[in-house]
Amino acid sequence: MTQEKSVIIVPETPGAETIRVPVLKIFDGDGFLTRIKTCEITGNPRDQSEFQVTVRFGFVDAPEMKQPGGHEAKEFLATLIGDKWLELVVLTKMDTGQSVDRHGRIVCVPFLTQEYPAAEFRTSSNNLHNAETFGEPLLVTRNIELEMVLNGWAWVLERYGPDERYFEALADAQRHKRGIWALENNIEPWEFKRQKYRETQPSLATKTSTKCPMERCGGYLVKRNGKFGAFFGCSNFPGCRYACTAAV
Repeated sequence: MTQEKSVIIVPETPGAETIRVPVLKIFDGDGFLTRIKTCEITGNPRDQSEFQVTVRFGFVDAPEMKQPGGHEAKEFLATLIGDKWLELVVLTKMDTGQSVDRHGRIVCVPFLTQEYPAAEFRTSSNNLHNAETFGEPLLVTRNIELEMVLNGWAWVLERYGPDERYFEALADAQRHKRGIWALENNIEPWEFKRQKYRETQPSLATKTSTKCPMERCGGYLVKRNGKFGAFFGCSNFPGCRYACTAAV
């Protein structure tokens, strides 16, 4: 699979308070390592200590590294943000009620402000833009999540309620067969992880007709055999970790 030389950018201002962080290491197409001052989290200006933490994009999901397109998505993200400073809009994770997910990662929407010698914007029908340099300098702030989707390297996580522009960007990428959409039989990353999990336990799960009681989950209870005997867990595991000893 080859990447297109041109990058479609998505100018957008954060519209919320941000924290400025460096990109230290890119893990995949939707996560990277950064360094944050403690005062950015606690609000105490006296606390100038720093810690390293993993950042996870809030509304998109790139291919897993073992999926087709996984390495390309990582490389594409590196061309966008590698060794740069970003502005992060930190989100509240729905399943934890905090700004970190169950893996301890900060969940956010990343924005990059970049100086162009200047830019001539060609506006498409869905109000997304492309830039070419010329003339006087111009600062442009860009939504990196949307650029990953629009250039064909990420899915949209509908269950978290992203802005309509995310779905417009996804449809545009699919229509023009950019990135992973040049392939056939793409599997969503969350479904890919479920399949891999099922492959490791082919004889331990029996699906029931009972829906998982967790809000907005949509999965079903599955009977499994564990270390301490039989139990019922969600079919969306590891995305949902609901478990009980009897079907509800």
